[in-house]
Amino acid sequence: MTVINPTASIFAVATRICALDVEGYPDPGNAMYVTEQMMKTSLTPVMETGDEPVVKNAAGNIAAWAKHADMVKYGTIALELSIPDPALEALCTGATLLGSSAAALGEPSGLTVTPQITGGELAASTYGYRVSQYNSFGESKALTDVSAAVASGTTGAVVVYAKPVAGALGLRVYGRTIGVEQFLGTIPNIGEPETNAAIKAETPTSITCVALTKSIPKGTKFVVESDADTPKVIFTTTAFCPVGVVTIPVEASGAVGTEIATKKKLLAVFVDTGAITPSGNLPQEDQTAGAGENLGVNASELGIVGNENGVSIEVFAKAIEHGRQANRLPFVHWILPRVTGMHIQPRDLTNANTATILEGQAGENPNWGTGPVGDWPSASTRWYGRLRCGRAIVPKASFENTPATV
Repeated sequence: MTVINPTASIFAVATRICALDVEGYPDPGNAMYVTEQMMKTSLTPVMETGDEPVVKNAAGNIAAWAKHADMVKYGTIALELSIPDPALEALCTGATLLGSSAAALGEPSGLTVTPQITGGELAASTYGYRVSQYNSFGESKALTDVSAAVASGTTGAVVVYAKPVAGALGLRVYGRTIGVEQFLGTIPNIGEPETNAAIKAETPTSITCVALTKSIPKGTKFVVESDADTPKVIFTTTAFCPVGVVTIPVEASGAVGTEIATKKKLLAVFVDTGAITPSGNLPQEDQTAGAGENLGVNASELGIVGNENGVSIEVFAKAIEHGRQANRLPFVHWILPRVTGMHIQPRDLTNANTATILEGQAGENPNWGTGPVGDWPSASTRWYGRLRCGRAIVPKASFENTPATV
């Protein structure tokens, strides 16, 4: 029999994690993940201290004694990752993998720009404005610019309005030089809430509305549909208004000249007073589409074991002999046939890479067999094992379903 020289096991180049079914078999059709992002896997035996019987004679001396060897009950596994990988975290802990395939928002509609000779410092000139819309994934392309002229001999402001689609979080406003507009500010998407009472010809400090279906941030500016004043009165919210609120506290830019009837829409606007220096270029593509899977996770429910069936973990490391990788059987294949109870260890969100350390308990698994792809040729019934192997079975990074049992 040929005797293979032992080697060091250095540089783990691939880690494969496979979902198990309730009986411990690799689960066909469930997730199997191969990553290069493993920094360290720690295998620690958890011991049961053996009994130490002692018998003393009548003289008080020890007449008989013994020490039973300590026994391994199971192993504790800590898997440390260099990147907080959502798919791997979900697979190990039973967390919910988050993603989205929602369609792009497209452009907003109904862009209007209205100059006014009060409330601003814009010099007499013609200004251009463009508007895009955004969600949590990104920003859409901007509408074609629309211009507004501040009258000669005056200074003033420009009121910008556009209608976002329902799924947008808000609008981004670009101006002022026509053709080379730059970012000025945002307009939150407050929907189009309606007034629930007339707004009297006075300077109101609050507006009564139908219960809000979207919250309105403090400092949001809006005009009211059908306001006959020139310029229209601009209202600014003086407090945050959550969903369900029916009274909006406001500060008005002036008195309402003619009573505004009830059931009129509140239209959020941006007022360019000239105080902001434009900066930031227009978006060149619509990036509001759902970016696919593996965007994040929702943690498993508190008080339960998230993935009670557990996973198997395999690590492929280089077999190093006299300072270089061995020519024959150049890798070491490590296996943990069943790891259960995996959970996140403490992690710090700070000025450093966010640590992802997953810890669980390793035990024996008589049903793991030859593994998820059938490349383990020996017994696999203990809590861990290792075997020298060839380079052909070392997997590449991937995220796929476990194939049918080989």
